[in-house]
Amino acid sequence: MSFEKRKRLYDLALKYNVLILEDNPYGELRYKGEDIPTIKSFDTEGLVVYAGSFSKIISPGMRVGWCVAPQEIVQKMTVCKQGADVHTNIWSQVLCHEFMTKYDFEGHLSFLRELYSKKAAYTVELLRANLSDKVKFTDIDGGLFIWCTLPDDVDMPAFCLNAVKNKVCVVPGTAFLTDENEISHDFRINFSTPTDEQLKRGIEILGELTKNL
Repeated sequence: MSFEKRKRLYDLALKYNVLILEDNPYGELRYKGEDIPTIKSFDTEGLVVYAGSFSKIISPGMRVGWCVAPQEIVQKMTVCKQGADVHTNIWSQVLCHEFMTKYDFEGHLSFLRELYSKKAAYTVELLRANLSDKVKFTDIDGGLFIWCTLPDDVDMPAFCLNAVKNKVCVVPGTAFLTDENEISHDFRINFSTPTDEQLKRGIEILGELTKNL
C-alpha cells in the first residue's frame, strides 16, 4: 500500500472503531525504493495489531511470529493461542533472542537484502527472456515472490498442474482468495529457495509452457 492508502485505511478504522491487523513478514526485505511508514507508526488509538515473523529473516523452519498490540488485545490473543496449541516452541524463541542480541542482526538483514536483490533481479531477467508476451508479471521492490498473470482464456489450475508435472512448483492464485468461488488467472513463483541453475531451468520450462498456451 502507498502511504496515502495507509493513512486513509487508518482514518476509516478510526471512524468505525475497528482493528487493523498489519501483517508484515517481508518488511525487512526491501531491496529498492523508499521505505513506507507502517500504519502502526502513526497509530495513536491502539487500533493496529502489527505482526511479523522470523521465518523469512532467520530461517524458514523458525516458525516464530511476533506482534505489537495493546496489552488487553495481547492478553486475549494469548488465551486463544493456548487454546490452539498451548505454547510456541520455547527453544525456537530462545534461539531468535540469542541471534538478535548476540550477533550483528542488522548486518544479517543487510546480507539478506543484497542476496535476495540479486536473485530477484536474475529471476526478472529470466522471466523477460523466457515467458510468452501474453503473460504479465510484476517487478518487485522486496519480498521473496513474483506474481504472474495468465491471459483470461487460460485455465490457470490446469497450467499450474502441468507445471508441477514438469517438476516446476508454482502456487495458484486461488490459494490467496477469501472466496473459493472466485476466478484467478494468476500464479506465484518463489526465487529464494532455488539455486540460480534451478531458477534458470525452471523458468525455461515455464517459458515453454506459456508459449504453448
